[in-house]
Amino acid sequence: MMIPDKKTKRKNILTALAILGFMVFLFFFTLYNTGVFDRSI
Repeated sequence: MMIPDKKTKRKNILTALAILGFMVFLFFFTLYNTGVFDRSI
């Protein structure tokens, strides 16, 4: 097993946050395009 250092851990957390943020963005973008929101945000 690799010994996790702080740089690797921080990088993994940032990557996870980026993926989550991107998924949330796509989710709202799809909702907006399908006309769920009547008013523009």
